[in-house]
Amino acid sequence: MPEGPTIVVFKKRIEKFEGKKVSESGGYNNPFAEEITGKKLISVETYGKYLLLDFKDLLITVHFGLFGSFLINEFKKVNASFSLFFGDDFINFYVVRIKKLEKYYQFDQEINVLSDQYQSKKTQKLLLEKYAEKNIGDVLLNQDVFPGLGNIIRNEVLFLSKIHPESQVNKIPAKKIKELLEIIKEFSKASIELIEQKIWKSSSSVYKKKEWENQEVVEYVASKIKRKTYVVEKVQKIY
Repeated sequence: MPEGPTIVVFKKRIEKFEGKKVSESGGYNNPFAEEITGKKLISVETYGKYLLLDFKDLLITVHFGLFGSFLINEFKKVNASFSLFFGDDFINFYVVRIKKLEKYYQFDQEINVLSDQYQSKKTQKLLLEKYAEKNIGDVLLNQDVFPGLGNIIRNEVLFLSKIHPESQVNKIPAKKIKELLEIIKEFSKASIELIEQKIWKSSSSVYKKKEWENQEVVEYVASKIKRKTYVVEKVQKIY
C-alpha cells in the first residue's frame, strides 16, 4: 500500500491538470461521474494515504489500497475504476476507492508530517493521552495519529531513533519521543526524492534486510498488527 511520501509523488505527477476542466469522467467504480464532469480541478492535495481532488464545491478522495495505480494518457488492458478526461489528456486510475465530500472536509494537517502545518507537540500529546500503554511499533501504523505512515517508514524510523518497536509509549523518555517525531518528519520528506529516483526500498537500513553493519536484522511478525517487523536488537532499546 502506498505510504504518504508516495502519494505526494503521485500528486506531483497529477497537479499539471490543476485549473483544467473535466470534459468527461468515468470508470466502473465511479458513482460521481455526472457530478465531476464539467467541473474544474482546482487543486490536487494529499493527506496521509489519500489523494485529494478539489473541484471547489466537491472533494473527491482517492485511496489506492494494496493494488491501486494510475496512468496518464495511457490505458491498461483492464478497465479503469476511475477516470478523468481533460480534452485530449486523461488520467486512468486502477483498483482505487473514491469517496465524495460535499464540503471541504477539514483534515487535521497539524498531525500530518508532510504538511507545512505539522505540529509535533500535538502528536506527542495525542500519543500520551490516548495510546500511553500501547507499543510504539503498533501505534505508528494508526492513521488517526500518524496519517500516511506505513510499514517501511515504521521500521526505518524506529531503527534510526534506536527504539525497539515493543517499547511502551509512556515508558519512552519524552526527549526520545521528541527525537522520534523529528526523525519521522525528516525521513518522510526525504523519502519523496528517493521514491522519484526509484531507490527508496533498496536504500533502506533494515526494511527487508538481513543485516546492518555486520549485525543481524531480526525479522518477525508483530502479534497485534500482523506486520513484518525488522529490528537490530543490539541497537534498538526496549523501554
